[in-house]
Amino acid sequence: MRRREPWYLFCGDLGFAEQCLLHDFGTNPSAVGQASLLWLFSHLGNWSVLEQLLDKQPSLLEQGDARAALLHLRRNQGHPNPWLALLPAAEQKPFLEHWRHHLQQGLGIAVLMGGGLGDQLEGLALLSRGEWLQRLELIFPPEAERALAPLLLAAPGTRQPLLPPWRFGAPSAELPWLSLPALRAVLADAGHAPIPTPVFSQLRPPGIAEPMLLVCWRSKVDPSERFWAHLRSLPLAEIEGLYRWLLPWAAARGWQVADITAYRPEERHRLGQLSGSQQLHLLAPNLGSLADTALQAARARLVITVDTALIHLAHALEAPRWLLLHRHPDPRWRERLLQDGGIDREGLRVLQQTIQGRWAEPLQQLRAGLELLGA
Repeated sequence: MRRREPWYLFCGDLGFAEQCLLHDFGTNPSAVGQASLLWLFSHLGNWSVLEQLLDKQPSLLEQGDARAALLHLRRNQGHPNPWLALLPAAEQKPFLEHWRHHLQQGLGIAVLMGGGLGDQLEGLALLSRGEWLQRLELIFPPEAERALAPLLLAAPGTRQPLLPPWRFGAPSAELPWLSLPALRAVLADAGHAPIPTPVFSQLRPPGIAEPMLLVCWRSKVDPSERFWAHLRSLPLAEIEGLYRWLLPWAAARGWQVADITAYRPEERHRLGQLSGSQQLHLLAPNLGSLADTALQAARARLVITVDTALIHLAHALEAPRWLLLHRHPDPRWRERLLQDGGIDREGLRVLQQTIQGRWAEPLQQLRAGLELLGA
């Protein structure tokens, strides 16, 4: 069988998927290929087997995917500083002492804001305010400029919460640099625990938000992450079924539904034929930038999405938000489910699949929650 796509997490039988993945791991002659399979294995939840595989072949940690798998493992184990655990034990203390001294002396640091859009928005929320942050410079990759620059420029002047200087491009030779996860490891060791700040809350109009839901049922399809976008996204049949309930619910209460999901033309036509479609506004073709999305989210009474970047944006706007989460998320989101009722301290409600690919249970929870909201 040709396995161009990582199919394992599509499988409803996780035991079978695990057996196949272990077989492929054992027969793969490439360290890069084995590391990629370890990263996939870290999403199946068998942490003891993953730790055994990493212990048997520590040289795989030279590969980025294997380090990402180890990071998932340490987070799941509740390690107090999981990023630091990626460094060899002999390097951890010198690393921390060097950067702790650097911070104590008030010296500047360039912070590489890599990762996806959600990681960058989360980083902005964490690195706002605080005197100890004033000597940071945030460096975003050039490819993020189109999405982020309009948002960063949307609230200039004194209304903008204190943010370190930021720019797009590569770090200069003037400042030493750290990645955002590395900086968080240093801060955690120093006793600093940055609290996410609603950094764009000034974009939210004063008073009561409009009776509007802002929804997104599919994740943005990045060419390098088609697989994960599929895992996170609802099929059209599920969306249609949900709207057959949701649109009459909205009409009865005078609510509007603003949908920013990217649909194909034929899908937009099908959704336009649904009963109550006058309550539904398909906005994706009219959104030119993340700033446009932010203005819609700022107006909404509730944001419901499968896309974690939109969750971070909604938090930055202080907008109430619900996340529909697939079965094998990044451990950072799994940690939030440990809170009572799936609601974390920042007001995020998480509705997660219990069986991969089956959205019936979280969608039923969504309906029940909306019934209470609209009562």
